[in-house]
Parts: sequence; C-alpha cells; structure tokens
Amino acid sequence: MREKRDLSLFPRRFGLKFIQITDLHLSDRNDTPAADALRWAIETADSIAPDLVAFTGDMTTFGTSGAAGQFLDAASHLSVPWVFTPGNAELRSKAAMVVLEQPASCRSLEMGEVCFLLPDTSSGSLTVEDRRQLEAAPSRPLVILTHYPTDTLDADSRTWVTSWLAGRRVELYLAGHRHFTRSRTIEGCNEVITRGLDPDKAFGGPPGISVFERGNDGRWVEEAIPWPHGTERLPAEVDHSPVGWSIHGDPAETVRETIDSGLHVLELRPRELDYDLAATRAGLARLREDRPIYLSWHLPSLGWDDGMTGVDEVARQIDDGRSCEVDAFTIHVPQVRADRMFDGDEPSDLQDEFASGYRSLFEDAVKAGIRMSIENVHNAPGTPSDRAERKYATEIGEYVDWIDRMREKMRVPDLVGAHLDLGHARNNGVLGNMQPLGDWYACVGSRVTGYHIHQVRRDEGTGKIANHRGITGIYDRTVSYAGFLNAWSKRLINRAPLFVEVRKADERRRTAALLEEWFRGA
Repeated sequence: MREKRDLSLFPRRFGLKFIQITDLHLSDRNDTPAADALRWAIETADSIAPDLVAFTGDMTTFGTSGAAGQFLDAASHLSVPWVFTPGNAELRSKAAMVVLEQPASCRSLEMGEVCFLLPDTSSGSLTVEDRRQLEAAPSRPLVILTHYPTDTLDADSRTWVTSWLAGRRVELYLAGHRHFTRSRTIEGCNEVITRGLDPDKAFGGPPGISVFERGNDGRWVEEAIPWPHGTERLPAEVDHSPVGWSIHGDPAETVRETIDSGLHVLELRPRELDYDLAATRAGLARLREDRPIYLSWHLPSLGWDDGMTGVDEVARQIDDGRSCEVDAFTIHVPQVRADRMFDGDEPSDLQDEFASGYRSLFEDAVKAGIRMSIENVHNAPGTPSDRAERKYATEIGEYVDWIDRMREKMRVPDLVGAHLDLGHARNNGVLGNMQPLGDWYACVGSRVTGYHIHQVRRDEGTGKIANHRGITGIYDRTVSYAGFLNAWSKRLINRAPLFVEVRKADERRRTAALLEEWFRGA
C-alpha cells in the first residue's frame, strides 16, 4: 500500500515531481536483494517519469569502486535527469568517490521556480564551502537534498543550518541516513527523512522509494512506493511448517514446551552437562506420536589450547543426539582467531588439525544420514576486519571454504552445509557493513541446511548491542527481514528449517508465533 503525507507549507501554482532513492547500501555483487531492489527502483522511477530523480547517499555499503560502479551503471539507464549526493557509507573507503566524483559535483539545480540545493553532509557536518553555497541561494522556493538530517549533524553545523533555515523560504529539507521515516517542522521548513531502499536495514515499514509532488495547487505530497520483496513462502524443504525454535536450556523441558506449542521444528542445546537423556527421549517419543518433527541438536563449540578442546563432550553429545534420532547436528566453526588458521593464503597446520578432528567426530553420523550443519559466529561491535583481530570464518569467504572443506572430508556433500545465523552475520564488527546480509544470502544460500532467526538490539539494562532478542515484525530494527523473505521467495537461499533462537521465553514464543503467521497459508 502506498503511503501519502501532505507536506504543504508554501502554496504555489507549479507542477513538479521528483523521486528520492536513498540508503540502499549496495555491495559489489549484483545477485543480492539490494541489487534486485535497485533494478526495481530504476525501472519504477522511469515508468513514473518524474522531472528528477535524487539519490541522497549511502548507495554503497562500504564505498568500494565495484559498488559505486554498479550504482552508476544502474543510474545511467534512467531516461530522466538525476542527481547524487554522497552519504557516510561512501566514505568508508576512498574508492567510491573517485568513481562518483562527477555526479557528486552537482550542488544545485533549478527547475521552474524551485531551486534544488545539494550540500554534502556525508561527513556529518557542513563545510565552509557548502555554507557559502547555501548563503548564496537565490530568493525563491528552495529544496534541500542531502544525506544527514539536521539532528544528526555535528552541533556547530546543526546550529548554523537551523539559523539559515529561519531566514530562507525552504519548502523541503529531504534526507535519509536514519533508516526510518519521519516528518517535522524546523523554522517553518518541512524536514523529511525516509527509511530508504535497503532490504535489510529499512525499518518501521517496507523499503522503497518516495515520490514528492508539488501540484498545481501548490501542495507538496509524498507518496512512498514499497519494494515488492516477495511473498512466496511455501513449499519449504520440510513437509510441515519450517518454523520452530532453538532453546538453550534443559532438553527435556524444551521437548515439553514444544509439545504444547504445536511446532514441528526444534533444536536442543543443553545448558548443563548433566541433562536427563532418558526423560528427553521419552518426551521426543510422545512428540513424534503427535506429529512429524525435524530435530536438531546444537553441540558445544570446539577450540584450541595445545590441542583441540571440547572433543570429549562433543563426542558424548553426538552419541546422545543419535540416540534421540536427530536429523541434524549444529556445530560452530572452530573457535580461534582467524590468522591462526592460515599460513599466508594457504590453510595452516592448525586448520588441518581442526579439519581432521571434525571429520573424526562427525564422519559416522554423516554416513548414517544425519546432517552436519555448521554455524557462523560473530565479532564484537567495532572489531576490525583483518585476520589478526577477528574470529575465524566470520568472513564469508572463509566460512564458505570451511563448509566446502568439510563437505570434501565427509564425502557426502549434500549432508554438510551452513547453519546460517542472520543476527551473527549482521552484528559482526566492521564486517557487518563490509559484507551485508544480502552477500551472505548470495554466497551461502545454496549451502544452507538451517537458520538461526533472532533480532539484534541494544540491551535495556547495559545499553550494549545484544543478539538473540525477539522479532516484532518483518520491518524490525536492527535486522529487517524484507531481504530474507525476498531471498527465500526467489530461492536465492534454501528453504531450510527456521530455528527461532531467542533467549527470553516470552520473546521466543511471540517470535515463533509471528514467523508462523508469515508462513501460514503462504
């Protein structure tokens, strides 16, 4: 459904229409939901035939030349005039602005009686040059097109632009950056921010583009056009609903809760090592009498301390899981620093040791037809991307290579795959921006054997970013699931079982019910 808002402050008798496209965060790849959204946006904008298309920053995710070139190529297919002003993401590396220097050089454009001004706020401030340009603006209706809204500029720039707005006839100050939609009045000017086009970051509503029209009656009206991100949910890989949960706690209690829930998919992850295996098996027997299930067992992690650690406990739980007739085992990638797994660009002896150890532990189970589902881990916020600072296989290429190496070791490649944790991929230090979720879908999607589904948000008590929180809607913050549903609908990713991995019981139940609603009747 299209969303309309009246933005009239200065009635005029002039028809003018422009489209804003913002905050896409495109990577170098052209097979991601973001790339799909860009193609849709260009085609849609051309079909509307506005007077102007304005790209207001963060069109790339990390300022690479590949992403900038892909955006520039798409924009060149527009048959109407277009302008571009950069966002902070374009500054994450130096390459993008080399490619985008020419389109970013346009700082003003006159159309009819309206003058569009494009100050560069990509650094979060207004330079002396931009202030001079704004001071020299003509005495006519003005529209500001930029990336940062006024309240995210540095204090000096915010004070300056507020004072400047008070003395000018600025009809519209249009920005992005915040990934949500908001309208407010500042010094008689309508300041509008839109949530943008990113399938994984736009929240509060669907990602899309916005049409701004100044009609013959002089009224500015915004119309938000949502990206049609895909609605095909079924069939999934399993014959029943693919939605279930992963509970870190007592396995027997997990089974009892699952019996009451009506879910068909569950993952056991013992919190204590003295769990009651007999009670767990008895509960599973009752559950299987009631309905078919897909059962995974989440194993402890394997690390290294002068030898591989955790081996005996993993071996014991593999035996226990097999006695429970599991369909899959979930295991993290080796828990070591990334640089220890390489000797230059080649696998190190340590990586070879881990590969042999994993094979010894899992070979018999895989031969018996049980999946080995390898989960990605994540880095703390702010962790650099270089191997000496981060965890192994938190980078997509390393993760894929480890899975493929395990496939080769086990000799049954169809039973070895990725247990893709979306929250871990999103909350992943600097790599979270360098390699957005869409890249994980494109690179890992065909290898997926299961998913961990949860939200990432700040903890109410500590203020720190926390994983394993409940999901409140498709367009939730910090992970919007529009991109995931697009990738699922178009089969960019396998339609494997979905395990809600939310720690708080009430949030977990609500999230599972929400996902069931997404898939019910689809």
